[in-house]
Amino acid sequence: MVITYILSILFGAALLTVGAYFANSKLSFMPLVRKLAVFLMFAVAFYRYQVEREAINWVAGLNMTLLPGVNVPFGDNTVATAFAVLLVWFTWVALFTIAFNEFYKFDALKNIVKFFSVPILVLDIAFFKLYSIAIVGSDAFEVFDARIPCLAVETAIALGLALSSILLENRKMPNKSQVISMLQALPLAIIPLMPAFAPQALFGYVDQSIKTFDLTEVHRILLYFTLIIPFIIFHIFKDKSYEVRRFAMIYLLLAWLWSFLAYYDLSMFMQPWRWPLHLCNTAMFVIPLCLIFKWDKVFYFCLFINVMGAFLAMAMPNTPESVNAMAAERFIFWINHYPAFFMPIVLVALRLFERPKFKEWLYSQVAFAGYFLFVLFLNALLTNYGHNPDFFFINGDFIVDKLGTWAENTRDFVWDLRIGDITLTFYPLYQTLFYLVYVAISAGMWFLYALLFTTWDNAQDKRLRERDYKKMQKDFKEYLGERSIDEPISGDSSPRIVLKEFSKKYGANKHYSVDHASFEVKGGEVFGFLGPNGAGKSTIIKSIVGIQTITSGNIEICGYDVEKQSVQAKLNLGFVPDHYALYENLTGREYINYIADLYNVSQEDRNETIERLVSRFQLVGAFDNQMKTYSHGMKQKIAIMAALVHNPKVWILDEPLTGLDPTSIFEVKECMKEHAAKGNIVFFSSHIIDVVEKICDKIAIIRKGKIRAAAKVSELDARGIDLEQFYLDTIYADDAAPLVSIDGDDILMIDSSARDAGDAGVIEA
Repeated sequence: MVITYILSILFGAALLTVGAYFANSKLSFMPLVRKLAVFLMFAVAFYRYQVEREAINWVAGLNMTLLPGVNVPFGDNTVATAFAVLLVWFTWVALFTIAFNEFYKFDALKNIVKFFSVPILVLDIAFFKLYSIAIVGSDAFEVFDARIPCLAVETAIALGLALSSILLENRKMPNKSQVISMLQALPLAIIPLMPAFAPQALFGYVDQSIKTFDLTEVHRILLYFTLIIPFIIFHIFKDKSYEVRRFAMIYLLLAWLWSFLAYYDLSMFMQPWRWPLHLCNTAMFVIPLCLIFKWDKVFYFCLFINVMGAFLAMAMPNTPESVNAMAAERFIFWINHYPAFFMPIVLVALRLFERPKFKEWLYSQVAFAGYFLFVLFLNALLTNYGHNPDFFFINGDFIVDKLGTWAENTRDFVWDLRIGDITLTFYPLYQTLFYLVYVAISAGMWFLYALLFTTWDNAQDKRLRERDYKKMQKDFKEYLGERSIDEPISGDSSPRIVLKEFSKKYGANKHYSVDHASFEVKGGEVFGFLGPNGAGKSTIIKSIVGIQTITSGNIEICGYDVEKQSVQAKLNLGFVPDHYALYENLTGREYINYIADLYNVSQEDRNETIERLVSRFQLVGAFDNQMKTYSHGMKQKIAIMAALVHNPKVWILDEPLTGLDPTSIFEVKECMKEHAAKGNIVFFSSHIIDVVEKICDKIAIIRKGKIRAAAKVSELDARGIDLEQFYLDTIYADDAAPLVSIDGDDILMIDSSARDAGDAGVIEA
């Protein structure tokens, strides 16, 4: 008979493998068929799992039986017993990994199926008699038992799915990194599916004096240890992708649920008083469902209610004291309560669910009120029919026995509600206090979570910053080579601005605000930057001064890389923004001195500069007043002074003349000319063409994020080209028109053919 089963398994597996392999390319719905095969496999496995407990469940210490009248599957053969325990355990791992492989496509999972699950199934077939005896008992093949055909069916389906998957997707041998990834993932696949009976079967009972309840030393150590596992799980998966994190947590939750179900059998469904309606029992089902189907609102019931209930249950276990610390029943208790305690917190920590806000706490209270009322009436109803389920401990005296006489007295208030022949008994004082205390504790949980996740996120942010900083340091060291950080990355530190293929895109926007802009500005030049609103002028300026990041390309200021040598680049910059922000409670003098301190300007130099600029901008009478008393134009002058106090090599102004009176405009223009005459750069954007034409040496025009033209102002004059008309021709030109350079080839990086075509077109216009 054993041979018949083995041949049936091999034939079924071969048929499924070949059929799935050849049907894969011909039937578009084949993936659905494979998933249905997974559900069939687990339906069969669930039936034989629940119809009766495995015979090996009653073994302790490899060679003794726990219950009188139960046959030890392998007698005194400890090797066979140990092998059978591991085979039963690892077969569940094989079934789970093969099933998950049909829903998730990860290399580590595929390789576990290939190198672990398939060999385990082969062992199941080779030792089918031993495997069957471990499940059914020593008389497995003496009388018919439906569980043996179930073993054959589930093994055949699992092997067929695994082999066809390997043939279709995973024929190649894994590389070294894939092997390492598989070996790292394998313990996480195996450990959660450990049967509750495995410790008792392999190692036997411990001394009965060792207690894991009543807060004994062993119990306290166990509670402390439970705080470690969540951190280990978090640190293993915190840097993984969302898909990997979600897959791993679903696997863990379903694995623990499967182990927990060993406590029940099929008769449970016909006996409502045995239903898993205790708070932590429900958590075993609800938490994985919330994660699989993304039931956000229901999840917060688990976070605020189940976590607290599970912790209290672990602190006050309700298993009989006679149950040994190594017994399967004791392990079932911890498999039930421990994941319910820490998994909701881990799911939030891994950002599989959002950090809870107050409204989420309200959702949890609505759900809790519904649950409480349901079990309150179900307890009373089942008690009327002679059962005593005591769901959530609100009908019995388990809780009050631990709190003393005053708590026991609350049960003296009894209310009987008669509905026909049914009498529903309630304890209104005890049950109301129970509910209110639980709500109060859950409110405390809200504050605890707020503190926990704030601390957690701060630590995580710090860790990420440190990691990014170390990586940045390493990359920067490689980038600099033998140079020091204070050395320019290219050339010397003479005044110049260089943009090389600079592009900027904001957020998830598909369009570039600036697209591959390349130009160079040299010392001694007043450079005008022109373009319509939204063309990209301010985007380029803000990237040059380091206010915003660079999407691609790079920018250099005086030879320093703006991104990688930001401090050195900024020390050579003075910036006047289009919208300034000043510390208006400071006086003008205090503010300028503050800026001078930032740039390490000596007292002698700052005094000379401040005196000269205060006089030039006619601020003598107001300079020692608070800036909040200044007019808009006066504040603009202060912003200009702040940009010049350290005598920067590159002075950048974004629409600097807005709000200034004619005298001040004249003085600013004179400052620009004088600053450039010293060999420095003055780079400014403006919409006032007349001003640009009078003071600029060179100009560039940007349109729709692209630099479209560059010119020497003197060359425009020499050719009789009006700057305003040149600007209009450029911004209204076709998008496909070539770049235009009027003797501006030292500004733009364009080839001669494009430049000549551009010159000809402009001159003719």
